[in-house]
Amino acid sequence: MKRTLGERTFDTLNIMLMVLLSLGTLYPFINTLAISFSDGLDAQKGGIYLWPRQFSVSSYQVVFSDKTIIGAYMVTLSRTALGMLVTVFCTGLLAYGLSKQGLMGRRAYLLICVFSMIFYGGLIPTYLLYKEMGLLSNFLVYIIPGAINVWYMILMKTFFEQLPKELEESAIIDGCGYFSTFYRIIIPVSMPIVATICIFVGVDHWNSWFDAYIFNNNPKLQPIQTFLYKIIALSQTPVTNAAQSQLMDRLKANQMTIKAASVVITAVPISLIYFLFQKHFTKGLMVGAIKG
Repeated sequence: MKRTLGERTFDTLNIMLMVLLSLGTLYPFINTLAISFSDGLDAQKGGIYLWPRQFSVSSYQVVFSDKTIIGAYMVTLSRTALGMLVTVFCTGLLAYGLSKQGLMGRRAYLLICVFSMIFYGGLIPTYLLYKEMGLLSNFLVYIIPGAINVWYMILMKTFFEQLPKELEESAIIDGCGYFSTFYRIIIPVSMPIVATICIFVGVDHWNSWFDAYIFNNNPKLQPIQTFLYKIIALSQTPVTNAAQSQLMDRLKANQMTIKAASVVITAVPISLIYFLFQKHFTKGLMVGAIKG
């Protein structure tokens, strides 16, 4: 079919708009990467946009000069991996139960979940609760509080409600119980929404720093985001660690390049998750949002 002039014009303008939006989205990341690989003294002059004028890895040397960064990375990787498994499993179980129309008290459970999502008890009551539970300075403080996420539960519940009921009926006829049906039937056919929730939860755990800053006093359980936050905070104060200050002077690094290097170090690994789950991400998000 021959396309009209209006259709060709629309496609051309649409492509141009998408290219501009893509460039506008990518530019901040490219600019940050260029600054992170720039010489500190040269970066202070400004004018660095797409590539560094004087290439240098001094900022990365300053950041990695503290050997505890390896331990911080391991803590972040551990909490991200375990957090994804626990949150997806527990949230999925709750969503699967609430997706059943015949569940006794279903409306009351949903009301309680929505109420907890809207109203927050506050930082001090939360701190006291964690203290009573023995979660302070405990690795589980990163996992247990986020085991169930109400918003993700709603997405999964909506997805489960759209699955054919014949799948569960055939599994029950074959002798599967509810847990077996959930594990063997529901989860495999729900990979789009599962992958979507994995991305959301993984990004939440990877970027989280406030919980460790407030509820954790053990340096060995410090995640990478909290570690880098402290590096940036120290680099901005007049009184810094003497060894780090001398290293910054010797390597010609400054606050600007150290901040950029910290952003790159934390952003690149989690960005890989999108490539791993990309084929499921869009489908899972859209299908889970069809119904309210």
